[in-house]
Parts: sequence; structure tokens; C-alpha cells
Amino acid sequence: MPGGFLGGWQGDTGLDIAGDHLPVYALAAGTLDYSERGHTLWTRGRDTPFSVRIKLDEPIAWGSQKVTHLYYTHLSKLTSEQAEGATERKHVEAGEQIGVSGIGNGVPHLHLGLLLDDQVEQDSWTYILREEAIRKVMGGYKNGELLPRPK
Repeated sequence: MPGGFLGGWQGDTGLDIAGDHLPVYALAAGTLDYSERGHTLWTRGRDTPFSVRIKLDEPIAWGSQKVTHLYYTHLSKLTSEQAEGATERKHVEAGEQIGVSGIGNGVPHLHLGLLLDDQVEQDSWTYILREEAIRKVMGGYKNGELLPRPK
């Protein structure tokens, strides 16, 4: 999300990137698990309802585990829609636009999560990277840092 500011809360299940309706791009190549309305608890007031989950083509090593999926939520718009469980699944390339950021919990931002070892149900902390670990995977960005815009 070029132009967004890194935020987030220690121990959160993802990294929050502040920005008001900015383009959101795939961090890495993979296949959409879903790109649709739902998959977020924040659906009150002005909150925007769209989410995307991508199964990575090439998992990222993380200690003895692997990051296998990325998810993005609080999107206001999707580039393409695909229901969870769809037979045909769209492939996205790294850097391909997947949507536009929106609002969650009344605040303009994107929530980015990384899931481990093909465990996508988010019912065990063992398979969800926390905010601090996601920062390390992404290169060590700190709160308040502005994500670079393409040159």
C-alpha cells in the first residue's frame, strides 16, 4: 500500500497500514483463496467489508515454519471478486493491484496478516504471525514509517 503509514498494536494478528482509500497490491505471487465481502468482524458504521486471501506460490521460511498465506481486510473495493471455495481460482502476480484500502473499526487503514503452514482457520495462535513478526518479514518497518511509493 504505497503511501500508507505503518501502525499496529503489539500482539495484533496483523499489521495495520494507515491510509485513506489507497491502492493495495499483492506482496507476492499466489492464487486467490477468496476475494469477496466478509471475513472480518469489523462491519459497523463506515467500516468497509471486503477481504482477500492469497496462497503463496513460494512460501516464506519463518524459523521452523513457513508463511503460506497472506490476507488483507478492510478493503473498500476489490480488483476482482472470487468466492471462497470457487473451483477456478485467479492467480495474481507480485505487485498486481488487488483492491483499495478502506475503513476498519472506524479508522482508514488496511489490516495485513500472514498465516503459517497452510493453517488458514485462525483458530490457533501457533499459525498466525503477530504484528512484530510481520514487520520483520517485511523488512523491519517501524510505526509511523511511510511505505515507499514506486519510482
